[in-house]
Formats: sequence, structure tokens, C-alpha cells
Amino acid sequence: MYGLDKCIEKNLRFHGFNVINLCYDDRDSYYPHIGCRILGLYHKHIKKDGDYKKKLKYSRYRKQIAEKLASLGGGKADYALCIRANIYPKEIISAIREHSKVCVNYQWDGIDRFPDIIEYLPYFDRCWVFNKNDVEKYPQHRFKATTNFYFDFPIDGNGKTEGLYFLGGYEAGREHQTSVFLDEARRLGLPLDFHIYCKDDRASKIFGNDGITYLDRQSILSFEQNLQKVKNCLAVVDFVQFENYGLSFRVFDALCFDKKLITTNQAVAECDFYHPDNIFIWDGENPEGLQDFFRRPYHPLPEEIKAKYAFGNWVRRILDISDEA
Repeated sequence: MYGLDKCIEKNLRFHGFNVINLCYDDRDSYYPHIGCRILGLYHKHIKKDGDYKKKLKYSRYRKQIAEKLASLGGGKADYALCIRANIYPKEIISAIREHSKVCVNYQWDGIDRFPDIIEYLPYFDRCWVFNKNDVEKYPQHRFKATTNFYFDFPIDGNGKTEGLYFLGGYEAGREHQTSVFLDEARRLGLPLDFHIYCKDDRASKIFGNDGITYLDRQSILSFEQNLQKVKNCLAVVDFVQFENYGLSFRVFDALCFDKKLITTNQAVAECDFYHPDNIFIWDGENPEGLQDFFRRPYHPLPEEIKAKYAFGNWVRRILDISDEA
């Protein structure tokens, strides 16, 4: 999610934190010379060691990270918030641990999808997961369950109401449900504002171009631009990916801006903010009832329920900061 770290930093500052941001673009592999590529294959296939490639990828940022940690002047940060720490080589997470009084990780991917996070657990005081089933599946690791959140710093918007908004990458696993939904929305004359990232023309050949903007690296939306789109949309569309039980950011973005939500995530029915006038839970096959859903007005939710999922409350819970602090 491009620019998500900038939103987290902005929201932390909004709530009065001083922030050192150690996030970097890790989308591309990095091999300083051909020997590194050969060694990378050796570590991956012979030693079964995924940390070597991470070390290479972040070697270009090592000096910047060291300088930022040195800016603490030999002291320690009150808190270190890691998100999907297994993206980084262990040496960096170890350095973050050494420079912080409290070090916490939030894992918003399922443990089974990226099990190497378990190797990082000794660095953390607590590790939170967004898939609550992982708490029961791995009791020995004492994971704590939480959800995603919505950003509560002011978001600009142009006031113009757009269509049914979706932002996501092309995934073969959700190709069918995306096609079915697009066909039904077009049949009903519902305005579409889909933004799909795809490296080639596969998606456009399948989904067509009506109501869809195809994105690449040059045109991809930042996370804050995404929030601006949510603020101005008619409704948010959410297709479940990778069989995750946890709720995506789209669910909470819709909650933040009082927008209707169409989702294939059945787990949302268990949430305290669920209301059938606001959230259409779709089975991915039969969109019957979609037109009636849009005829019903949005049902306002109690502020105390919405506030539970605001970033300010989320981060205080994650870091175990009392209200008196």
C-alpha cells in the first residue's frame, strides 16, 4: 500500500508523537553485483534462509537507518511500532529493539501466509495479529488480536460524489467475483470508480474499460489519495483476498466516512458496527439485493462505536498507553 507509512507518520504527529520513520520502498530486489544474485540463490534454495535477500534489499538504506537511530542521542525511543516486521532483515529489527523501551509488532497478514514472522517474536514485547484465528492456532506465541483502523487526521475532499469505489491489484483469485460484480453494477446502471493495478493488459481484457482506471507504478494512488477517493465515493467495494479472516482497510475507511460498503468478507457480520443498511455482504456469486441495498439510506452509528476504530485509540491500545499518560 503505497504511502501508508506516510499516513501513519502523519497521524502519529497529529496525536502529538515525535516520529522517526524507518520505512523504505522495498518493492524491488537489490543486487549490488552478480555475485550477490548467485549467493541469493544459494541462501534461498540450499540454506533455506530468506534473511539474506532482505539484507541485500535494505543494505542501500543501512546508513540512513543508522543515522536516524543515532539521532536519539544514545537514548531510547519510548515506543517502536513495527508493521509486518518480517519485511526487514533481523539485524534492523534488532537495532530497533535496542533503541526502544517498548517494541511492538502488528502483523496484518495471516501467520500461515508469512510464517517467518515467528522468528522475529523475541524482539517484541507484544505481537498483534489482525486474524483472530491465529491467536487460537498459535497459543504458544501469545498473539493478541486486533483489527485494522481508520485514520483520524483531517482528510481533504472536493465534495464531488463519485461512484462505487474500489482500489486494488489484479488477483486471479478474485477475478471471477470482480467480473460478476462489474456485470451486475453495469446492468443496474450504478456508477463505477474502480482503480486496478496490473502490470500488463490481462485485467483490461477481462473487465473492460467502462468505469475502470488501470494503474501502473507511475500512476498508482498513494494511500492518502485513496482516502480522498473514499471520502467522495458513493460506496466502497471490498473483495476478500488470500482467505484472510481479518478485515481490510477498506472496511474501516468506509466506517470513517459513513459510506456504504459492499464486501465478500462474511466476518464483518460479527462486528459491532455491522448494520444491513450500511454493509452488503455478498457471496461473490449472486448479487441479488444490491439495488434494494442502495435504495435504503445509511444508518448512522453511535459515535462511541466508530471511535473504537480510530487510529488514535488503536495506537494507544497497541502500545498500551493509558488515558492518563
